[in-house]
Amino acid sequence: MRIGKAMNWLAVRAYIRSAKLVQAPHIFMEKTPRFLSDETTRQPNGDLYAIVVKYNKFGVTPDFLHLLNELRHQNINPIVVCNGRLSQPEHDAIKAVAQRVLVRQNIGRDFGAYRAATLLLAAEGLQLRRLLYFNDSIMYVPGAGLRNMIASLADSEYDVVGTNENHEFIHHVGSYAFSVSGKVFNDAAVRRFWSRYRPYDIRPHAIRKGEVALSECFVRCGYNIDVLYSTDKLALKLDKMAMPDIVSNLRYLPNGAFRSYELEPLLAGAIYTGKMLSKRSGKRNAKPAAIDEMNLTPTISQYSKAMKGRVDTSPADDRGRLVGEQVRREVLVNHMMGIVMNGSQVHYGFGLFHRTMDSPLIKRDLLLRGLLFEHDCARILDYMPAQQREPIMRELLNRGRSVNVGGFRRFKLRNGLV
Repeated sequence: MRIGKAMNWLAVRAYIRSAKLVQAPHIFMEKTPRFLSDETTRQPNGDLYAIVVKYNKFGVTPDFLHLLNELRHQNINPIVVCNGRLSQPEHDAIKAVAQRVLVRQNIGRDFGAYRAATLLLAAEGLQLRRLLYFNDSIMYVPGAGLRNMIASLADSEYDVVGTNENHEFIHHVGSYAFSVSGKVFNDAAVRRFWSRYRPYDIRPHAIRKGEVALSECFVRCGYNIDVLYSTDKLALKLDKMAMPDIVSNLRYLPNGAFRSYELEPLLAGAIYTGKMLSKRSGKRNAKPAAIDEMNLTPTISQYSKAMKGRVDTSPADDRGRLVGEQVRREVLVNHMMGIVMNGSQVHYGFGLFHRTMDSPLIKRDLLLRGLLFEHDCARILDYMPAQQREPIMRELLNRGRSVNVGGFRRFKLRNGLV
């Protein structure tokens, strides 16, 4: 096992070094960002700007155009950076809603495009109040959630506002949708970061030297950071739900977590505590729940069914039973948070953030990363009309799942190289 891991580590290092060697001439040429074209379609409206990256292989999807329209509606100037040339109809569709369209070679992925546009705007001496960043690794769901997210990114007392955070490697803010103040944009240390960043088209490099390093730069500079869809806010929302509602939200966790688990082992300590509190309260004659009368270990699905429609008629002074129920809720919420919070939260927490906090963000690689299955995503999106849900599902499905990936692509996917 150790030999296998060591060989895999060496293979990954060799791949990264060889890729950097091949890309080195392009990186050298990109020291000063180069653009294939630069078109300004209209004069800026106000001092709010957004850099929005479009990868030509993904095509121009309706949600991308809706994002641009929503930015314009909120008086934010969208500057679209195309990584690669689009077809003429797609280019024209973007021009119709963008304030400016930049086209460049696809050097350095999304983060390379962020760098190129940021340095260009800095060199032009642009004075702005806030700069928003978006890329199209995300699908943006139209509606109140998207409007509220953009408004929160555009108008905040925080220097940096992210949408989700990530504890993989070290804590950092996700770069797919975030914003910085004019003060951060003009900071010499932040501009030095962008200038020195080498835009290799290698995923681990873009994450560690780009996304993670940028967050570290913000922290070193002393900037305060907020995150819109964070696990602490999510946990507080779940804590306020009734137990059946919390249980029903289990279906939105990745990998079918807890769906068929027996509830008693999971909540054994909390159930015992609740019983002790109930005895101490003196309410010994209270009728037990129907599920307790079965004298069986219920699954979570059975518990949810038994609790549905149940009305809590306990008096306000029945403190023991209320505290016991609270303990059971908190134990389950703690386990749910344990699944979501220690990795990429935009992936692991997608269902919960989307359904309980109205997050409009859907990562395109949810199925590809093997975190969710098709039916998981369909359940999360089951509230949508079919004409809205089906294109999203098709986009996720067309990226494929990792189960049947083989050969060199499997090696790259398993090691986070794509």
